[in-house]
Amino acid sequence: MKHQKIYPRKSEVQPQSKEPLYAELLRAAKVATEDAASVADVLRACLNKVCDCTQWPFAHARILTEENELSGRSAKEVWRVPFLDPQRFRDRALRMNRLRSGIDWRMQMVTTARPAVLFDLEHELDLKGQHAARELGLRSALGMPVLAGENVTAICEFFSSDAIPQDVLCEEVFAAIGDAVAHAIEMKQTREQLREMTGRLLTLQDDERRRLARELHDTTGQNLSMLALNIDLLTRGQFTAEERQSKLNECGDLARASLQEVRTFSYTLHPPLLEELGVFSALRTFIEGFAERSGILIDLELPDRSVCVPRDLETTIFRVVQESLSNVHKHSHSPTARVCVAVGADGVFIQVEDEGTGLPASAELAELPAKIGVGIGSMQERVRHCGGRMQLHSHGAGTQLEVNLPLRQAAHAATA
Repeated sequence: MKHQKIYPRKSEVQPQSKEPLYAELLRAAKVATEDAASVADVLRACLNKVCDCTQWPFAHARILTEENELSGRSAKEVWRVPFLDPQRFRDRALRMNRLRSGIDWRMQMVTTARPAVLFDLEHELDLKGQHAARELGLRSALGMPVLAGENVTAICEFFSSDAIPQDVLCEEVFAAIGDAVAHAIEMKQTREQLREMTGRLLTLQDDERRRLARELHDTTGQNLSMLALNIDLLTRGQFTAEERQSKLNECGDLARASLQEVRTFSYTLHPPLLEELGVFSALRTFIEGFAERSGILIDLELPDRSVCVPRDLETTIFRVVQESLSNVHKHSHSPTARVCVAVGADGVFIQVEDEGTGLPASAELAELPAKIGVGIGSMQERVRHCGGRMQLHSHGAGTQLEVNLPLRQAAHAATA
């Protein structure tokens, strides 16, 4: 039975010079991928431009999963099939994956991270692949890996009804196109991550402002309201000398309490000792005052005062310890706590432990900001900004927070 060719072969007309075609191909692919809005659009633009320039009829791209799998429902696919139902082409194209030796030529590209060319599908593919190629009227194929660093993140496949040129320049051009696509994908992903981070930071900022507004209203606002009421009563009412003195004493207590709360808020927003003495001296002063006010016995281990770290990292270290102790006081109700900050050649390690009630057994780190306030989320964002890692461990009796901050990335963030 003779197979009907779904896409007819073109007559083989070789251009006089391939360099202009390759130059136009590379330029068009770069421009198209830079203008794309998403990762799928980047791959689609690359497929379209390459096919337009080369007159190749079909193309396919697949984004690998985290396990470097080319198959599976979680993998994303992009198709260039202008004259055929994509599903019908897909069924045939996926059969053209194995060589006569049984090796998957696409996975071979994942291993070598280099473009691969099948110059004669009729002789290089297994029987199923040969049958599919004849049905589609295809003669050759070219595969192009898309790399992120040293890892292949996607595979682009192009199919031709003619013979693909056998020259090193062709492979080099497609390797350069792969690099351009990888760069465009990386830029799109970075922008998306930046948008997500900006959104999270704005949400945390709004949550923090609401918390401060609520605390000011519930504490300082109430004290000032009582102070104003007492002053109003003193100006209009008839009091004995003893009663008047009692009211004045109460006004003085309210004013001093309000002043202390305002100073506490000011210190929380920006501790002046951080700039004056450095992070470790500021931490020691803060923890001594915190232990005195809260009654919590704190075991403190800090590096030598002469150790210097970048300014942004100093702020992150201080805020992590400050917020951790605040959570111990407000939520854990532990009588003791341990704070350890160590500086090594590669980074800073922070550990805060308590012996309190612990966290719910089902609580995930991502859910904690909603469960116990905005402080955990704020710490996460600060640590992430410095390129660090934060972990919470709780077994129902006590909680342990661990933060690792790399010095090199922190220094870069401080100077960026």
